Amino acid sequence: MAKVQTFAEKAAKLARRADKIVTCPDTGKETRILDIKMIKSEKTPKGSYKFTEKNMRVYESTFKPIKG
Repeated sequence: MAKVQTFAEKAAKLARRADKIVTCPDTGKETRILDIKMIKSEKTPKGSYKFTEKNMRVYESTFKPIKG
């Protein structure tokens, strides 16, 4: 049976999402951090395509990856 979330757990989860506001080093403005999934297609020697997935964190204002 699945665990039922309490109100406190839901509030804590939303608070963690709110903490993702930082200052972008390129623009100097406050921006959010987004969690995205990059999908890259590569052609194999046989002619078919292979897809590689990579989870990244980027700045919302510039979409540049976060270093660190």
